[in-house]
Amino acid sequence: MGVMDNLNNRMGRGTVKLGTPCPGAAWHLRCANRTPCWSTRWEEIPRAKAL
Repeated sequence: MGVMDNLNNRMGRGTVKLGTPCPGAAWHLRCANRTPCWSTRWEEIPRAKAL
């Protein structure tokens, strides 16, 4: 934290942050393309019931 404080003091407030994306960052566009959870989690796979 001391290093971050030193950098922010030297280069301007908010220059170094902990894992927070900027508003309008490219990641926000990609997050809409994530796969649904059920495609990667066995417990969330939809089940079909036989009649």
